[in-house]
Amino acid sequence: MSEAKKNVERTRLIFEEMARTGSNQPLLDALDDEAVYKLSLPKGTPLSGEFRGREAILEYFERLEQVLEVLEVKTWDFVGNGDQVIVLGDEQFVVKKTGRTCYSEFAFVLEFSGGKIVRALVIEDLSGVVEAFAPANTRAASRASGT
Repeated sequence: MSEAKKNVERTRLIFEEMARTGSNQPLLDALDDEAVYKLSLPKGTPLSGEFRGREAILEYFERLEQVLEVLEVKTWDFVGNGDQVIVLGDEQFVVKKTGRTCYSEFAFVLEFSGGKIVRALVIEDLSGVVEAFAPANTRAASRASGT
């Protein structure tokens, strides 16, 4: 089996185990000690920025539990190309600060080296999180403009 196929299978098993257990531990176990984790979020939220290294990524997941309650995650495709695997799916979550329920499709891009994840990038519409942490005058302007 090629390394690309092994990476796709590793990723599929990680996401299946996370769905089965409701835990992020399978992903954490697959990370390289120096891995980088990033969401496609602008500055200003507890989840913004790059999280480098195991301790910082653990901190990210602690923050995630404070910010969101994930209701459901579905994956529908795993595409591999060499050391990169892209997971396509969707999720439904509640932004705890506002109580707003959001639905979003995502692309989860994982880069592997030596069988470990060295970089994770989550591309997703997380505007509900951004809005919850925006200054009050910005939120009012955003609602007034219909965005």
